[in-house]
Amino acid sequence: MKTTCRRIVRTLCFLLLLSASLAAGRELPTARPEDVGVSAEKVARLSEFMQSLVDDGKIAGGVTMMARHGKVIHLKAVGMADREQKIPVRTDAIFRIASMTKPITSVAIMKLVEQGKLDLDDPLSKYIPEFKAPKVLVTAEPWQTEPARGEITIRQLLTHTSGLGYTFTETLGPIYDRHGVLAGLATTSTDLETAMTRLAGMPLLFHPGEKWEYGMSTDVLGRVVEVASGRPLDEFVEDEICRPLGMNDTFFKVPSEKRPRLAAAYVPVDTCIRKLKQGEVLRQDLGSGVVTITSDYAYAPSHRYLSGGAGLCSTAADYMRFCEMLRGGGALDGVRLLSEETVRQMTSNQVGELSTPFGFGFGIMPASDDVHAQLQGAYAWSGFWSTSFRVSPRGDWILVTMAQLAWDDDGTPAWHARYETLAAEAIIE
Repeated sequence: MKTTCRRIVRTLCFLLLLSASLAAGRELPTARPEDVGVSAEKVARLSEFMQSLVDDGKIAGGVTMMARHGKVIHLKAVGMADREQKIPVRTDAIFRIASMTKPITSVAIMKLVEQGKLDLDDPLSKYIPEFKAPKVLVTAEPWQTEPARGEITIRQLLTHTSGLGYTFTETLGPIYDRHGVLAGLATTSTDLETAMTRLAGMPLLFHPGEKWEYGMSTDVLGRVVEVASGRPLDEFVEDEICRPLGMNDTFFKVPSEKRPRLAAAYVPVDTCIRKLKQGEVLRQDLGSGVVTITSDYAYAPSHRYLSGGAGLCSTAADYMRFCEMLRGGGALDGVRLLSEETVRQMTSNQVGELSTPFGFGFGIMPASDDVHAQLQGAYAWSGFWSTSFRVSPRGDWILVTMAQLAWDDDGTPAWHARYETLAAEAIIE
């Protein structure tokens, strides 16, 4: 009897592993655009527009991908993954996705909330004691502070109302820069735990919960994931998000065998772009300050900083699977990552009027556009290397765009909005 039970258990385990393996290797279904109410001619304009950016020398190349009703209707690569080496972009090219890491880290946090391992209103110091008794910046020169009126909470980190900023944040940025705070876009031997201890010694820009400021909050959440789960951030993301969703090409560090698929990184120079050399350290002007960047943080063996806010690399197809999970209310291909209510919270405004014009959710920005009905009620985010995504629940479609050009002092490239408009205009029913 015991032998029979053991055989049954082994068989069940095998079937579960086989099922997970098949799910991991499964591609999203495809459809002709017209079969899901999309104009084939108009959806093709997504890649035509990206090609125009290549022709104008604004980007080296990239990938556009669109799905409707859970079916891929457009996937096209244009231009060069490495212009100097004359290597064309493939649809499975790997890109540094920078801040598009934030929604993934936020999903990791919400999984831990659902598992009862942390609470949204927990004080941050419960997981990182160095953040106990934070101080708020009063004057920068000389550096003077006052005690914060309260501690930072997990909820405030998710909504970027913690008081933390970036090195390009006005007033606070120069202090970060002088003390070696990085944004996760440069190679460093400093690990996440050490980096967060250093950040905890910096002043806050404002009292927690009183304002909205885009910053290091999600990097801190990455360390919270490690403490609450007892696992390194990269392992947790791989085991709890990427593998269940079949995101086989999403990494904090691209494996050596997949490095040939990693697109080269470019930076703007006047009206042109140039390739960021391997090993080059560049201080890029951005906003009210600078951000230190390299291209090899994506694969360098010496790089140890797992940036929950900016560290991942991925493909258009992988990120589409992540977006499909969100569109599906937390589930994809029979695998449920989050509850529908949790996804609703993540993708709806959680900060009132602290962030305008659309507010902010948990690691994701709700967005609306009165110009086109298809964009009303959508949610989106983008990344420093010119990557972006948008999910439209109203029209039941998803758009993912991937390129590899660093932002400059003007911030988000103006063409991101054009992609979204073209996608919306392609919906015919």
